[in-house]
Amino acid sequence: MCYKLLFTGILLAGFYPVLAQQPVAVWYINSYHDGYGSSDSVMAGIRQTLAKTGKVHLTVFFLDTKRQPEGVGQRAAALKARFDTDQPKLVIASDDDAVREFVVPYLKNTLTPVVFCGVNWSAAVYGLPVSNVTGMLEIVPIRETLRAMRQYYPRARRLTVLSENSPAERRNTALLDTLYRNMGFEPQYELVEEFAAWKTAFERANDTSDLIYLPTNGGIQHWNAAEASEFVRQTIRKPVVACDDFMMPFAVYGQTKVAREQGIWAAETALRILAGASPGDFPLVQNRQSERWINPALAQKIKFTPKPSFLTNCHLLP
Repeated sequence: MCYKLLFTGILLAGFYPVLAQQPVAVWYINSYHDGYGSSDSVMAGIRQTLAKTGKVHLTVFFLDTKRQPEGVGQRAAALKARFDTDQPKLVIASDDDAVREFVVPYLKNTLTPVVFCGVNWSAAVYGLPVSNVTGMLEIVPIRETLRAMRQYYPRARRLTVLSENSPAERRNTALLDTLYRNMGFEPQYELVEEFAAWKTAFERANDTSDLIYLPTNGGIQHWNAAEASEFVRQTIRKPVVACDDFMMPFAVYGQTKVAREQGIWAAETALRILAGASPGDFPLVQNRQSERWINPALAQKIKFTPKPSFLTNCHLLP
């Protein structure tokens, strides 16, 4: 089991005075691995928010489900054995895999309070919320991204979604298909396991699609970011969009979520629960923050020249 420990800093005067004088044991279970862009931002928000109190002893575990999808159930079971020994006061979990593999089978409807974030679109499939579990759903601004591109490509119909072949992305495919079709798109899905297959699918999408959407890459084996960036630069012919900032080196335009928002909310909610509130006091919420990005080099390659008004409050990728 891969895990890291973080000992937080000094208590700020008057901050959450109800917390015990001794550091409170809190677990954070990250579905993925250290170094994966989106969950790194979530984790930073959690760590820094809890560190402000100086009264939380945070232990971080990585389920590593993108790089090691096999055996995740066994890793979760081993983590439960550790949980029974450590008896943390509260658990924070990020993304679907940690909720599905650990929270639901081991903590749902128990006395341990749980705060999750990063569950895509809906938690109903997990039977959440319940009295001891609350969280923030992740809603990526794909509708807004596609609507923005429609201004410049009004005849675009064929949409290729090119992503990793993972449980989360297979679930997103099912959840978002209706959204795409209601917007007038005809989606086709390329969920791949290897970087070589991703490159082949990207070239194919340039031939068969009007728009290409790149959700993520964390579960694509042998991914090489520098090679992917150069490959896209050489082969891009159609507009490519993304909704995560770490995918913008390979996309022309994106309205991206601010993953850090979810970590801050989860940590702040955890602190309120530790100070005496109940998880049931907090209804499920959705992330709200987003940023707009343009990749000028790729925009130039496909001759995408948006109006100056479109570029207002839009970050330019270096």
